[in-house]
Amino acid sequence: MGLRYLEDLVLGERFPCGGFRFTRDEIIDFATRFDPQPFHLDEEAAQHTYFKGLSASGIHTQAAALGCIVRSVTDVAVVAGASLDQARFFIPVRPDRDYTVTAWFEEVRPTRSNPTRGLAALRGEACDDAGQVVMTFGVTYMMQRRV
Repeated sequence: MGLRYLEDLVLGERFPCGGFRFTRDEIIDFATRFDPQPFHLDEEAAQHTYFKGLSASGIHTQAAALGCIVRSVTDVAVVAGASLDQARFFIPVRPDRDYTVTAWFEEVRPTRSNPTRGLAALRGEACDDAGQVVMTFGVTYMMQRRV
């Protein structure tokens, strides 16, 4: 199948996007650099927090899930990312567990300002190895139109 343009996308089309896994060291390294909170940095300190154990930063989790989506839409004529939105976190993301990502097209529309472009909004979710949703989020891509 060739490159898919805005007009080729199907609303509600769900597609698997692969998955991710964080090690303890990856969680701590990311947190040290970008989100230095005790429940992301120290296993002992994390036991005494709301999370009751080491958990990955939401930003880290969102980046991993978005990376899965980007790698799965290589057949789509993406021009650039336009927005990230509506991130929701439900269950802590723990080290050494597998998480899978699924996405679907929620809105597809041409832009008013440029007839060769459009916007495609996707919803994504990451689930743990027990099938529980750990996070949901949205991403909107600027797309090429077939015109």
